[in-house]
Amino acid sequence: MLTLAMSAFGHADCLHPRKQDTLADFARVSMSTVERVERAEPVSIESLDRIAQALGYEPGAFSAPRLPIPKEEAATQMVDQLGNLQQVEVRPFETHRQIRMIAATQACYIHRPEVGAAYDEQVAGLREWLDLASFALGPAPVDGGRPIRRRALCDGILAAVADLRRRGVTVLVGIADAPIPGSADWKVAIISLTPKLSDPGAPKRRAIFVDKRCLRPGPGYLEHLSDEADL
Repeated sequence: MLTLAMSAFGHADCLHPRKQDTLADFARVSMSTVERVERAEPVSIESLDRIAQALGYEPGAFSAPRLPIPKEEAATQMVDQLGNLQQVEVRPFETHRQIRMIAATQACYIHRPEVGAAYDEQVAGLREWLDLASFALGPAPVDGGRPIRRRALCDGILAAVADLRRRGVTVLVGIADAPIPGSADWKVAIISLTPKLSDPGAPKRRAIFVDKRCLRPGPGYLEHLSDEADL
């Protein structure tokens, strides 16, 4: 399974909350603050920075002074940002069936914008388990000469997920259809990791928006299937 790393793409705004109340939870601001922003009413710079970070932008993206840009360029930027978003249904990661669905995909994208380095070991462990599942349970399983204990494998993956949950991380999973030239059935497993402290509404989330550019294999991976765009 191809692992799509965040650092390989340079798109910090790949996942977006989908409702006002979710955005408020995600940004740690009040619902009324989100509503004032939508009405273009004054809010504090701190609130704007929190909302910007919740949407995947750098602090200051909505508050720092900037030179006006031509209307045509602004329209192009909006199309570039919104035109690449794809809605993906997600659920809390907790079943063997979800593991089998992940194993059947061609790639896995783990998004962890606010889950810091202190969790690197647990995230790396989960990634290794998922890679093993793709070898053992995928459409072309690799026979290592020993019988595969599928239930034990799935239990190990769920234990790794439970370890993250115990440390205050919400783990959501979904499958995105991401056809590419030469492979119309290209699918990517989306694993979303968010801290419960800053995103308490995540367990109830049922959909996220993903930047489709994050789901493509980069240049050099199966070159005859790879999108040549500069990601």
